[in-house]
Amino acid sequence: MKKKILAWIDADLSHFGILKSLEEKTQFTLSFIYDITNTPKTFFKSQKIIPLENSWFLYDNLNYNSQKIDMEYLESFEKKYSINLWTLLNNDRYLNNFNDFYHFSSCQILFITEQQIKFYEKILDEYNPDYVVMANPPLNANYLFSIICRSRNIPTLILTPSRFLNKYYIDDGNVKLDLTQTGNSDDGIDLNSYHQKFNKTFETKNFLKKFQSSKISLLKAFFVYIFSDNNNLKTHYTYFGRNKINVLSNFLANSWKSKTRKNFIDKNLKMDVILDQKYIYFPLHMEPERTLLIDAPFHTNQLDIIKNLAKSIPINYKLFVKEHPSMAHREWRDVSFYKEILSLPNVVLIHPSFPSDDLIKQSSLVIAITGTASFDAIFYNIPSITLTKTDFSSLDFVTHCDSWDKLPNLIKKSLIQKIDKKMLSPYLHFIEQHCFDFEMYPFLQEHQDFLHYGGFLVNTKIIEKDFKLFLESKKSQYDFLAQKYIEKIILD
Repeated sequence: MKKKILAWIDADLSHFGILKSLEEKTQFTLSFIYDITNTPKTFFKSQKIIPLENSWFLYDNLNYNSQKIDMEYLESFEKKYSINLWTLLNNDRYLNNFNDFYHFSSCQILFITEQQIKFYEKILDEYNPDYVVMANPPLNANYLFSIICRSRNIPTLILTPSRFLNKYYIDDGNVKLDLTQTGNSDDGIDLNSYHQKFNKTFETKNFLKKFQSSKISLLKAFFVYIFSDNNNLKTHYTYFGRNKINVLSNFLANSWKSKTRKNFIDKNLKMDVILDQKYIYFPLHMEPERTLLIDAPFHTNQLDIIKNLAKSIPINYKLFVKEHPSMAHREWRDVSFYKEILSLPNVVLIHPSFPSDDLIKQSSLVIAITGTASFDAIFYNIPSITLTKTDFSSLDFVTHCDSWDKLPNLIKKSLIQKIDKKMLSPYLHFIEQHCFDFEMYPFLQEHQDFLHYGGFLVNTKIIEKDFKLFLESKKSQYDFLAQKYIEKIILD
């Protein structure tokens, strides 16, 4: 009997192309869960590009007419999978804090969640896949699905980015940092050149500059949207409240907010920073983003974090806080947020354009939530503290703070800690052993340009002949990524 692969396909459709290559290279049968809007769904209901055993459209299986909640089922689900659902739900960007269009009651949140997990369990019970294949889940819906799959011991293969530019791996849940299996500090990796070559900062900025940057694409997306039937309003809870008047009003309001907030930033945030002084550096995270909502669910209030850090640093130090430049894509933060930080007497709020590397290199200590800046600090022999456990938390010279009460003492100890970046060598060897090189940013941008008017509109029509040509143009990249999945399956 042929082995079965179940794949999660979301809006960028990159995994559709990968799975097409996988189907051509193997004898597996394929089935898909589609997490997409209604307009492209029309194409995928009849597509012949990939022969499928089964396919399910997520939102076809959600019914919003009833509000009766089966609490016994939800309770048993939490126990069965050791999941605290409210940890996820209180951070859901659609069901909770970041939805500008619709306020969900607690009953609605629970009802939608119940339907989602019943749908997941039904598919897994009936289809019983041998493997699950998906991208690194950015949202609660597919993240919860991945948790359920792994709890059931279904090999779940996730295309995952490392901390380095163009370095990716297929995470099967068993990739753990084991320094006993890697090289030593003297076996050939030039740490300075490695960091310079594979530092994500510049490429990430470049990608975000291009994403949703074309005014022509915006104009095209606007006219397509205006003349569309906006048919997701009733079928997709993520679209509740998004009628055309509300969407356009929100767009105009956010444009105005972005300009006024940026004016405040330019006038009040430090651009001429004196680095020749004692300071501890804390970079703000962009939000909403999975790095906070999923990876650090108990550290989403960054204002409170800054206040706690300000209370914890020694008297002869300043806390330097820098705004994330990518918040430009989120209309920046409310002015009141910046004002509260500016009111703290031992905190300096730095303009988003100031180079992060300069702040890291001259700092005495770097503190971060999920680790990127803390990790970069090590390359400059700067001690670091993370507020959540990361993939490099097992390294002896990385300090993890799990309690605010401990933070003042951890800061004092870290400030006198001697760091030798050579200690990173085993970690880099681990990366080299488990990762492959792939230029993901341009790959994803090409999908956005082809499918979604540069990222401005998700609910778009797909023309089969055009889509086929696009898939063919990216075939070498799809084949490469498919082969990486195959290699992982063979090792299983």
